[in-house]
Amino acid sequence: GPPSFLSANQLQELLESIDRNYKLSKNVEITMEANPDDLSPEYLADIKRSGINRLSIGIQSFHDKDLVFMNRTHNMKQSVICIENSRKAGFNNISIDLIYGFPGLTSEKWSFNLDQAIRFMPEHISAYHMTYEPGSILDYRHYKNKIKIPGENLSLAQYTTVVDRLKRNHYLHYEISSFSKPGFISRHNSAYWRGEKYMGVGPSAHSFDGEIRRWNSAKNTSYIKALYSGEPYFNTEKLTQKDRFHEYLMTGLRTSDGIDLEYVSKEWGKRHHAHCKKESSTFIKSGMILKDKETIRLSDEGMAIADLIISNMFMQP
Repeated sequence: GPPSFLSANQLQELLESIDRNYKLSKNVEITMEANPDDLSPEYLADIKRSGINRLSIGIQSFHDKDLVFMNRTHNMKQSVICIENSRKAGFNNISIDLIYGFPGLTSEKWSFNLDQAIRFMPEHISAYHMTYEPGSILDYRHYKNKIKIPGENLSLAQYTTVVDRLKRNHYLHYEISSFSKPGFISRHNSAYWRGEKYMGVGPSAHSFDGEIRRWNSAKNTSYIKALYSGEPYFNTEKLTQKDRFHEYLMTGLRTSDGIDLEYVSKEWGKRHHAHCKKESSTFIKSGMILKDKETIRLSDEGMAIADLIISNMFMQP
């Protein structure tokens, strides 16, 4: 679960351990993901003193019925109270998560969710489309005709609504699912999209050193046992040149920065540069991709069909 399952003292111990072993920048951003029902006034005051300066709160919806559907443990009232208490505790960098594209979410209900989110003026909002992973409970319920997955037109309408509404309220749409007030772009997420190095600690955590990706055992018991026994607690894969190129396309085109064709030429050669120009030309003509000198990025319309565009940009076998 999210780190807010831990006590304030446990979080303090983790942060002190990091501080002892690593040199942190003076303006370090320390984000904690949290459930609304975990954030009592006392807890918020304690974690603020420990050094946490950014909260990412899993609101998901401001409708109780939808929260029950998503098996969330909080309700709308708790969401409202936790945001208000976070401000009182001194947090001036708050992100909230919302979900759209799930059964029962009408355009009216989605508009209400956005109204509520904007009313609190969080510095950052993430809006994710609900995913229906094969083998998941949602996929099973759909298979049994217990739920009806919204059609593409409704999902597209809800995506367009969030983009338009948040832009009109002065949020930067800097990544497909991410919106921020100026100066509050998520630092850690941006590092992933730029392909920077990162380290993950704990069960299920992922790490990347620029060439090798590593993921830890997902089970707590297996992870802890391996640590004590000295056995490997992670798996690795080394990315090929093609893998790295595809990841650059996939992450770069998700963002408002787009991809740099000069960098493509320098890193992968003229063949890849020519490939990008050729494969993007049709989307440029249709307005799905915008080109500025040697930079290409998705337009708002293009972001709505990002998966299709990016898959077409990949190098074929």
